[in-house]
Amino acid sequence: MTGVSVADGGAVATQPVRTDRRTMVASTMGTALEWYDFNLYGLASALIFGPLFFGSSSVGGTLASFATFGVGFAARPIGGVIFGHLGDRIGRKQVLLITMLGMGLTTTLIGVLPTHATAGVWAPILLVTLRIFQGIAVGGEFAGATLLTVENAPPGRRGLFGAVPAMGTGAGFLLATGVFALVSMMPESAFNSWGWRLPFLASALLVLFGVLVRRGIKETPVFAEMEDRGETVRFPLLVTLKEQPGAVLRTMGITVSGFIWGYLIQAFGISYATGTLDIPKSTMLWAVTLASALEIAAIPFWGWLSDRIGRRTMVTIGLVCTVAYAFPFFWLLDSGSTPLVFLAMVLAIPVCKDMVFGPQAALVAEQFDARVRFSGVSTGREFGGALFGGTAPFIGTALVAASGSFVPVALYAIAGCLVTLIAVYAGRETAGQTTDELGAIRT
Repeated sequence: MTGVSVADGGAVATQPVRTDRRTMVASTMGTALEWYDFNLYGLASALIFGPLFFGSSSVGGTLASFATFGVGFAARPIGGVIFGHLGDRIGRKQVLLITMLGMGLTTTLIGVLPTHATAGVWAPILLVTLRIFQGIAVGGEFAGATLLTVENAPPGRRGLFGAVPAMGTGAGFLLATGVFALVSMMPESAFNSWGWRLPFLASALLVLFGVLVRRGIKETPVFAEMEDRGETVRFPLLVTLKEQPGAVLRTMGITVSGFIWGYLIQAFGISYATGTLDIPKSTMLWAVTLASALEIAAIPFWGWLSDRIGRRTMVTIGLVCTVAYAFPFFWLLDSGSTPLVFLAMVLAIPVCKDMVFGPQAALVAEQFDARVRFSGVSTGREFGGALFGGTAPFIGTALVAASGSFVPVALYAIAGCLVTLIAVYAGRETAGQTTDELGAIRT
């Protein structure tokens, strides 16, 4: 396969690109398993954690549950800083093994927690503590998994290669919703008593399998060559903030719409539909399961298309579609019709959301040079997640409770799209740039 130039702090070297299928598979599988763990919590927050851990099935219990959901996002920047530093210092591969083990352990422990009925106030305290560790672990996952493939990509295919592990987020949500949909079919008393624990306990076996797969992957040629030449940076985050602060801010902005829209759909949307509209839990879970299954094909397709038409164009199309669909999405849910509910999710996730999300891995990686790429991507993305992703279900629930209408929620999603549009056009079009040109401008 053809060679590409590798940029690391101004030095350029030629490195032949070798597409390692095992790296692609391991990166994607690992991402899927970590996001299975992380998304389980979001589903449980929407459906069961309010009464179980906060002693209330009212709006107050739901808000408290979504607040702990947001705690995980608040912890993600901590993980982004820690693992971003390690990823630029010791390599992408080692970080991914650490994050997977951490995520698997905390998720399994959630499955054995005592509830509010038996432990009182200690139940939410323990739950929040484990959610914090979940957030720290996942804070380094996205950047590490996507950099493994983006930095191995041949010329003109970074969008596709970055989207392959990113589709693991959809696969993880598919697995989480599918498993949760199955256990929710149990008698309600059994589900509330012990059935909800099964998806969390299953994480132990899944993560063990993921670690075994990831052990055999190779470091990216970009990082390996930098390490061989002794050109790694001692304090990559400080270098990033000094030389490329604009790139960090753009990365945060690029992620805003995906975080707001994605978690309004996948967490708040389920709670709103089941709690306010009385749509059966199983209907919503299977609708999201179908949409997540379609993501597995949609995310790499939109990433591939961004290689052809440009990142800006692809993301802009997705943002326009999301703005146009914000109100119709809720109209479809309000119909209460099962086919229309399924249609609502299929259009919202693999189409609107993933047009923006598919190119995102390559787009944010292309903002930074290789010396500080892990730190830049993980810091910018995870701070964006903390500010806009973790708060989205809570804000959506509070807006509906205050107004009695979904209108403010739709307007909130539209505002997020405008922020991302500004961020995308504040930088350069990067799809056609060679690897040595990436991050060359310090802004």
